[in-house]
Amino acid sequence: MKKTVISIIAIISVLISTTAFAAGDIILTTPDKTGGPTVLEAISNRSSGKDFVNKEIPLKALSTIMWAATGKNRQPKGWTIPLAKGSQPYVSVYAITQKAVYLYDWDRHLLSLINEDKSISKKAIAQPGYENIPLILVFTTKGNSMLAENRGDIAVGAMSQNVYLATQAYGLKTRIMGSFNRVTLSSGINMDPLSKIIAVMPIGY
Repeated sequence: MKKTVISIIAIISVLISTTAFAAGDIILTTPDKTGGPTVLEAISNRSSGKDFVNKEIPLKALSTIMWAATGKNRQPKGWTIPLAKGSQPYVSVYAITQKAVYLYDWDRHLLSLINEDKSISKKAIAQPGYENIPLILVFTTKGNSMLAENRGDIAVGAMSQNVYLATQAYGLKTRIMGSFNRVTLSSGINMDPLSKIIAVMPIGY
């Protein structure tokens, strides 16, 4: 009987390990939580970047930026940004690379594959000079959540400042933008029709 129970547990463990992550998902590394410039140094040097170059962002930097935007920073609940009523994040953060579109899963700290259309990053921002951005973050409300509707802009404000500081720590540049190709992005991220895009942030060198 004991051997049977152990065998069942082993089988369940294998099933969990093989189904926990979908093909194409990006398993993020542990984010940096020490080092880099001081907060005041990062604030002093903060600026809205432009004239980005076509250079891929390292996984460690990507992991830290996503965590800074809206990751868990304490248990049993608590995030890197303030949220109304201590609720779970009511703003979704999508990451668009030159290869695919992903949704950040703060609970498992991974990027879940949404779309493998490589053209979206080139058409996402409705301004010239952003065709070769290695990373674009897209902030959207979650469905028809009243918290998202009423407090989403405030949450994105906090998220964007964390992203500014995290990018500064890695020598990257970013800017928050309200001008973007809304139709392309809405379709590309498979957005819920009840959601809305609040802002985007191109990130690069």
